[in-house]
Amino acid sequence: MTDANLRLHYAPRTRSFTALWLLEELGLPYELESFTLQSGHNLSEEFRALNPMRKVPVVVHDGVPVSELGAIAIYLADRFPEAGLAPAIDDVHRPVFLRWCFFSSAIIEPALDQKIFKWDAPPARSVAWGSFERMHETLLSGLEPGPWLLAERFTAADVLVGSSARFALMFGGLEKQGPIADYVARLSEREAFARAQAIEAREAERLLDNEGAKS
Repeated sequence: MTDANLRLHYAPRTRSFTALWLLEELGLPYELESFTLQSGHNLSEEFRALNPMRKVPVVVHDGVPVSELGAIAIYLADRFPEAGLAPAIDDVHRPVFLRWCFFSSAIIEPALDQKIFKWDAPPARSVAWGSFERMHETLLSGLEPGPWLLAERFTAADVLVGSSARFALMFGGLEKQGPIADYVARLSEREAFARAQAIEAREAERLLDNEGAKS
């Protein structure tokens, strides 16, 4: 392994891009274990030992696997505080940081699915994510101080929420103009984001070529 003892199990063009971006924000060396979902590697017993859900991403640090994006983000930010990606545990902004970290997967994603897949969801009080409208209103309110979710401080929460918002913009879940789109545009200007995009393009092309050679 590398000096930081970090490895990312990753598939291009999936949610694991978020973990890739997080690692680039850390600025530490790491190993990249890349594969396509079509390869079926994530269904192997070897991968199941890392994540019983058989999903990417998984980050392994010092031999210990961490799965689920929210857990990965909080773990990496706390384990490597020199990157400045999270308020300290006794920081007054810590609760807000944690709320946004969980908001991404617990509220944004199912609310977007509700809209994109046209779910006939029950009243907002009956489902964990409330409703698409309530999620949208809350996200807009959270972005008002700007430029980031914790005002002037960029954190791992921005990587999580920004990734979900970027996905929604790509697939028509959110409006392509306005405060949320502007937020995603600011995130896209970060050097770590650009590096992650370049890695994703490289890995997608490499894996496609490899699979083509095998067929």
